Amino acid sequence: PNIELEKQELKFIPGFPPDMVNPPSGCRFHPRCPKAMDTCRIREPPMIKVGENRYVKCFLYGD
Repeated sequence: PNIELEKQELKFIPGFPPDMVNPPSGCRFHPRCPKAMDTCRIREPPMIKVGENRYVKCFLYGD
């Protein structure tokens, strides 16, 4: 957070965080993601570097 930036509404993912003891198969966010596809339920997405110390794990990144 930066107090000098204009206030913006935080974006959130609805639902509850995944159970870390018994996580869902595939992408950990697929049960909560409105854009989840069948592949998200089966395979974990690759980690893609998008900036210095910034990564994304999503099959839709770049689409």
